[in-house]
Amino acid sequence: MNPKPLSTGKIVGLVVLGVLIILVLWVMGTYNSLVSLNENAKTAQSDVEVQYERRFALIPNLVETAKGIAGLEQSVFTSLAEARSKYAGTPAQSNERIAAMNQFDTSLSRLLVIVENYPVLKSAESFLKLQDQLEGTENRISVARNQFNATVNQLNKKIQFFPSNLIAGIFGFQQRDRFEATEAAAKVPEVKFDFK
Repeated sequence: MNPKPLSTGKIVGLVVLGVLIILVLWVMGTYNSLVSLNENAKTAQSDVEVQYERRFALIPNLVETAKGIAGLEQSVFTSLAEARSKYAGTPAQSNERIAAMNQFDTSLSRLLVIVENYPVLKSAESFLKLQDQLEGTENRISVARNQFNATVNQLNKKIQFFPSNLIAGIFGFQQRDRFEATEAAAKVPEVKFDFK
């Protein structure tokens, strides 16, 4: 028995059905790819924001630690400087000079007690640890921003490339902005500690 040959109408119908299936699969694949890239960009942006939150939490601690160190050192060293200045500015064997020597001894004793109990060293160590954490956070921010920009770059390309741009337009996918350096970032920051 010979099979019946397919009619031209059936062949055209099968070809059209095959093309439609391929088209639907392509639309689904392109749409899913755009969704995936968009979600990757959202995740990358969240990663950047987490690092910024970490930075914002560290900076006040860093500043307060610096203030504490500066305040402690400032009071002791100010007292030592005042005593030395009084000593140099008074006549030999005068009561003022003796008072200046006593002030110097008292200030020096305070300094020795401070050094003995290590609070300045511990504070400085805390400051250095915070500073290291801040540097690490800045590095993490840089890595996260680079990852975000790379992900956004992939998404933006897919949105612009033909024919995926047709699907992006139909489903409302929009290009995302990248992190770019601002004019302020190009300026070297000026660091001042005024603890008055």
